[in-house]
Amino acid sequence: LNTNPSAQVGRDFLMQRGFDRAACESFGVGYAPDDWDQLTKHLRAAGFTGEELEFAGLSKEGQKGMIDRFRNRLIWPIRNITGDVVGFGARKLYEEDQGPKYLNTSETPIYKKSQVLYGLDRAKKEIATKRQVVVVEGYTDVMAAHLSGITTAVATCGTAFGDGHIGIIRRYLLDEDTFRGEIIFTFDGDSAGQKAALKAFGDDQKFVAQTFVAIAENGMDPNELRLSGGDEAVRDLIARRIPLFEFAIRTELKKHDLQTAEGRVNALAATAPMVANIKNKVLRPEYIKQLAGWLGMDIEPVMSAVAQLAGKTASTKTTENTVGNWRPNPTEPTLILEREVLKSKLQMSELALG
Repeated sequence: LNTNPSAQVGRDFLMQRGFDRAACESFGVGYAPDDWDQLTKHLRAAGFTGEELEFAGLSKEGQKGMIDRFRNRLIWPIRNITGDVVGFGARKLYEEDQGPKYLNTSETPIYKKSQVLYGLDRAKKEIATKRQVVVVEGYTDVMAAHLSGITTAVATCGTAFGDGHIGIIRRYLLDEDTFRGEIIFTFDGDSAGQKAALKAFGDDQKFVAQTFVAIAENGMDPNELRLSGGDEAVRDLIARRIPLFEFAIRTELKKHDLQTAEGRVNALAATAPMVANIKNKVLRPEYIKQLAGWLGMDIEPVMSAVAQLAGKTASTKTTENTVGNWRPNPTEPTLILEREVLKSKLQMSELALG
């Protein structure tokens, strides 16, 4: 950490967020001086050309020549999996700064934000050992998580969690083509992180089935939680994670008034497709039961709603077979649900009389 007097504002920022000198040195946090071209002059004196500095994302063309890309900001080095620095993330310190809150290195041949996870270089061994990845939203959240004992925490670098990041995680959580482990997202329930999590795993349900969400009731992020409740509060946040399926369904239910019949019907219409899209043949019936409980409805109408939606996909597959060759598949999700309906009717005679 820069110890020059000019960097005091940066040191104060970090201290106020619970990071001492040792923590900052461990993560390599630094400070870009409030100077237009200090770094550019230093690197040019070392033999680098202006073109090379611009290509590396360290300098840019100003009105009077090359100037530093980062100035008067806290700097986090972004490392690749092997630990080599490939870029920087810079946090503004003054409201007068007209730039974005966080400014990252522009993409270069060695730094592509869709293929980099901040903190992965120090988390990779623990991820492979614990079979767990905790995805947080920022650099300070990664620091807070690691200092609290959540040593599997990583963050994206100024972009949404996407396919490239899934590819990185696959290397550590796939064992002989079998997904083993869990991915835990921490984010504000109203943030873009929620949409990113749902979208990222929408098409790959072997990941979805073991993807979880951890959100503090008070909306605090891991850094804020550590400040208010200590390391244990961060560990408790991760321990209280809930499945992504449950989070998605209950998030939708919050949009409806479940105290009225109309509200429950509308909520069922909105959430039944979510349950019908669950490909796991064991999970889907379980979520039908849970959805009925959350709605305060009998299980039969929930089963029926989901079965009708699931049947649309099933019927498409059925028409691919000729009538003479077709045989019912006992593992077909629609048939499983129909069996559950029949069981309910047999166990509840009053339904069978209707």
